[in-house]
Amino acid sequence: MTAIKTSAVYKKGTLVLDDPVNLPEQARVKVVIRKKFSAFVKKFGEPEAKEDTEQILLATRRRSRDA
Repeated sequence: MTAIKTSAVYKKGTLVLDDPVNLPEQARVKVVIRKKFSAFVKKFGEPEAKEDTEQILLATRRRSRDA
């Protein structure tokens, strides 16, 4: 199955896509709804990392480089 990625606006009970899609009439699709992460941060605050992300990035880069 080919993925088509676009945004939409919810209006009066219907999702209105920002871009046209080339689908046959009555085609069934799977929809995944994700809110923007920035809205999550505004509502719940900046998440705290359990580990030092800089150290994790450095270690990952070293492993990739040395592989």
